[in-house]
Amino acid sequence: MYYHNSPIEIIEPHKCESPSKEIKNLLLGLPIHAIDIKDESTIHADRPNMNYNTDCTLLTDGEYSPDRDWHNEQWFHSHSGGGRTITFKLPCLCAVCGFSMSTNREDAVGIRSPRYIKIRVSYDGSDFTTVWEQDTRSPRDMRTVLYKGEFEPVMATYVQFVYDTVHHVYIDELELYGCTDITGAKMPICDGLPTYNEFDPPVEINEYPDEMILGSANVSLSYNYRPIADDKGLQTESDYLPLVAYLSEKGEILDTFMDGFLYLPDVSFDFSPRGQHVEGWQEYVESVFVPDKNLSALDKTVARVKRALELPDYTVGVYFTILYTFTGYDDFGYLNGEHLVFDNIESRKKAIIWMVDTMISRYNALNYENTELLGFYWFEEALNPTDKYEEELIKFTCDYVHKKGYKCFWIPYFRALGYEHWQSYGFDAACMQPNYMFDLDIQKSRLYDTASEAKRMGMCVELEVWKIKEDAHGNIDNVEHIKRFMEYLAVGAEKGYMNTAKIYYQGSAQGGTITNGWRSKNPLYREMYDMTYKFAKRKL
Repeated sequence: MYYHNSPIEIIEPHKCESPSKEIKNLLLGLPIHAIDIKDESTIHADRPNMNYNTDCTLLTDGEYSPDRDWHNEQWFHSHSGGGRTITFKLPCLCAVCGFSMSTNREDAVGIRSPRYIKIRVSYDGSDFTTVWEQDTRSPRDMRTVLYKGEFEPVMATYVQFVYDTVHHVYIDELELYGCTDITGAKMPICDGLPTYNEFDPPVEINEYPDEMILGSANVSLSYNYRPIADDKGLQTESDYLPLVAYLSEKGEILDTFMDGFLYLPDVSFDFSPRGQHVEGWQEYVESVFVPDKNLSALDKTVARVKRALELPDYTVGVYFTILYTFTGYDDFGYLNGEHLVFDNIESRKKAIIWMVDTMISRYNALNYENTELLGFYWFEEALNPTDKYEEELIKFTCDYVHKKGYKCFWIPYFRALGYEHWQSYGFDAACMQPNYMFDLDIQKSRLYDTASEAKRMGMCVELEVWKIKEDAHGNIDNVEHIKRFMEYLAVGAEKGYMNTAKIYYQGSAQGGTITNGWRSKNPLYREMYDMTYKFAKRKL
């Protein structure tokens, strides 16, 4: 259990000895009585510290956070688990009539507002009834979202706040409005409704997808635009060579390696104001097709490998990113003479059409001989629960990409909102991120959980490694990262995701963490490069 709950007992309610009609916050200074989880099996057992306990007083201390920074200690944190029911036991029978709930949002790090909020009350603890509920989707941006509601006064001893936890939910304060004079308040009657809102169950597949579901078996994330870097993060032929080809320690081309490359910008661009304006989108498109860099460099590198290995018909797959249409921006800019506003779903659709059509047109015009455009990537890593048009937008995008003759796929983070329903949105494939690499407190069991869940839902698994630096003497600053990545490979060979489509994340700098291992003076780092090659070829 994650919480030390007091039991919700059936009691004989007692009235306040000195009742008052003054409406006030009845929760001020009151401790939490109990916290229940909708689905405890989805709680990350290796990260219990991400859920505040019942002895926490943050929700009712009357102190609001002075800013929107979720790092400060004023925010009450709930993580995963599908949903929470937070129960308070009032000191006496009260007439309750309203509430407020203040939440934080920062979509870039998966901090969301709940999709729904319910207020449930009980006269004596035997039955609960819902007195207020609402779809609570809010505009997307980083801000505090305050939800308030009023309802007809009702007698209550127990009060519950029910909300879903799509990933991270941060709450500042909970307030319950009412008075201790119950005159005129109605008796709550059990409505028989479920505590939590239910969503359609997923369709279980129970096998990994075919290795060539995307048209390439091994797809490397090729971050091709990083405006904050002096060289803009453009990839070169030397960056690509150790990935397009498997190299000996002397740099000899021994075999092919990665056969697919996904072009995408660094997140520092995507979440910047520039990345949310038409001029930024145009800059990004231009970056993909810079002469002698990025796609041009990849095409030349593939040609070099083909000559060396005498493979005249060999090509690698290329995949382009569909940048996200962030809601809440009323000045995306002009496309084809029309001013687009992303509060409007039709404007968002037109921007996506422009992105897809432009990338296809630019690619075809350059007549690359050694690559083949195979598909498009939906850039977001989770569904945005507060964007009421997002599912419609994804389905529209997949349908449009399919009509153009290409595939559309998604790479959600570990158990991200919507991952179980990826097929229903129209994606051809989805690949789950284990996110094991990025937090050393996460246990190896995460890899097994990912393998099991990916297979259940017919998904592939992303391989992740980053931040490995080597000095001139072969000393590695982050040996633990190498060891953890080798665990990705070992579990993949053991559980079978080595034999399905594979996507590789290796940081957003030029070349990449895997790439740099080919010439390492450190035998462990070189071994990581060799093992990745064997994994890619299904020989590990």
